Amino acid sequence: MDRPEVRASDAERERAVVLLRDAAGEGRLTFEELADRIDVAAAARTQGELERITSDLPVRAAPAPPPDIAPVATKSVFGDVKRSGAWVVPANSAWRTVFGDVVLDLREARVPGGEVTIDANTVFGDIDLLVPEGVVVDVRSRTFFGDLRHETGQAGPPGAPRIRLEGGTVFGDVKVRSRRLHEKLARRLLGR
Repeated sequence: MDRPEVRASDAERERAVVLLRDAAGEGRLTFEELADRIDVAAAARTQGELERITSDLPVRAAPAPPPDIAPVATKSVFGDVKRSGAWVVPANSAWRTVFGDVVLDLREARVPGGEVTIDANTVFGDIDLLVPEGVVVDVRSRTFFGDLRHETGQAGPPGAPRIRLEGGTVFGDVKVRSRRLHEKLARRLLGR
């Protein structure tokens, strides 16, 4: 005889989010996986749903401290500053270029905890931030003689990973999005 599943409480959903953030801080989950699982945790109605998204993670009595990752400072003149693929995003980083773009792809990145601050500055270039869906992006960047396109990241579930984008550009655009143009076109062509 099947028993109905026990409904999840707010406290249980919050504990699941803390476990997910700890796992991301240890490098067990990428930024995108963290965002996806937090989204599921926020909408979970039963304890079983919470168990399914945390069953492949170790349970700890006390959260492990995030790894000590040194802040990043990257500079370039007459060139782009780019980072993509699997990489660890420090809690604070600075990216600067003159006559080039700053392109940061966080979709496969790992985060130490759930919040990062990115200070990106360029003159005669664009700032392009690619994030997984479900991540909240607080854009504090300024543009002079350029546009700000905040296509994704305005809202997320409680406990969602957060990015603070600071800095700005002169004669360039600031773009926050979840997919690149060629990825959007491919999805449309393939009907997904």
